[in-house]
Amino acid sequence: MCDSETLHLAADISFLHTDHLWRAEGSWRGYPYYGTDFYEDVARIAARGKFDMLFFGDTAETPEVFGGNHDAAVGMGIRWPKHDMMPMIPFMAKAAPNLGLGTTMSTTYHHPFHVARLFSSLDHVTGGRIAWNAVTSAYKNEAANYGFETMMPAAERYDRAREHLKVVLDLWGSVDPDAIIMNRENGVFADPSKVRLIHHHGKHFNVRGPLPVIPSPQGRPVIIQAGQSDDGMDLAARYADLQFVARRSMESIAAHRAELDRRLVQHGRAPRDLGVLWLVRVQTGHTVEEAREKERRFLESLPPQAGLIELSFHFGLDFSTLRPDMRLGDALELVRAQQVAWGSFVEIVATEDPETTVEEMGRRFIAGRSSQVVGTPAQIADRLEAIHDAGGRNGGIILGKSFAAPGMLRDFVELVVPELQRRGLSRKEYAGSTLRANLNS
Repeated sequence: MCDSETLHLAADISFLHTDHLWRAEGSWRGYPYYGTDFYEDVARIAARGKFDMLFFGDTAETPEVFGGNHDAAVGMGIRWPKHDMMPMIPFMAKAAPNLGLGTTMSTTYHHPFHVARLFSSLDHVTGGRIAWNAVTSAYKNEAANYGFETMMPAAERYDRAREHLKVVLDLWGSVDPDAIIMNRENGVFADPSKVRLIHHHGKHFNVRGPLPVIPSPQGRPVIIQAGQSDDGMDLAARYADLQFVARRSMESIAAHRAELDRRLVQHGRAPRDLGVLWLVRVQTGHTVEEAREKERRFLESLPPQAGLIELSFHFGLDFSTLRPDMRLGDALELVRAQQVAWGSFVEIVATEDPETTVEEMGRRFIAGRSSQVVGTPAQIADRLEAIHDAGGRNGGIILGKSFAAPGMLRDFVELVVPELQRRGLSRKEYAGSTLRANLNS
């Protein structure tokens, strides 16, 4: 997917209207709470920085893990409300030509025919700039909202995901790129021999096909997968073009890339077929002091229990019920039993001091759940270049969503991007009109 060594840039803008950020300095000033103006401006800022993509994660539920109810989520505006961000895509695509846009649909709760048709249609609307984040949806309340008494076990969700992705790819390939003729003189619109049924009869899905959509402007939409568990890594190696990964040290970044490369070869693919965007949280300023002051104000704006609430949400376990002095590593089996983001929790435990307690991690989780850097543009560029090198220069970085927008995104574009461009790490102009073309350049 990432044929060049360009440091590709993306930003996770999931839930920018929630997650403690609605009251942060630099967020939402002068905008209605939920409207297109904000997101169009965010897209324009990212396009000025020649970002490859903006990304929306999604979970269709109201968190009730922390405290056993939704009081914290609703009362503090933490991942609630959750509007469907799909309608924003056409507005943002029109506001920012060349910028790619990724959004989420679940392989657990959505039918592959619907996903294939919708994303192929969106690819036409955006001129070939759409990406599908294929998720297996590991949240109990989301399962309940879709009519399930209990959440599917992880093994079943991934078994379903493998079949789902195969069906989607088969549907996207059911109409040849040159099938459309549109010969007005002969009255022939398309060549029927280049449109095929798929006749899929599987364990989870039966789909006849073909896909009744003209072939995608970029061949097919880009596929994103973010799992760090064994099943998640395997799913990405089989099907994904991009993986989003939260690793917290250069050693774990290099180890992740090596394991991913091994699995890619195992599935008959090349390492360059799958680029990785490493999750990094950035706070910058003209000086170190300015950056640290911005970071101080950001952290001070967070509620005292913000980290524990986020830990609870991410890992499906009510961390408010654990002893504050309990070592984080002692919660491993408790988290494993929830079957939620297991790989991410293992990474945190592996890169923390063994004596780190639940209380200590709660205080630092929002700031330090992924790799982070606070400093001048040069210092940040140094760190991003080191991350890019550790990952084999095969992908780039995705800015973590714990930032105030549009203010902090604008800071990155105006201060850090010129330094990255000066070093020849990131592009000064878009290489093509589609997301796939830009990721391959």
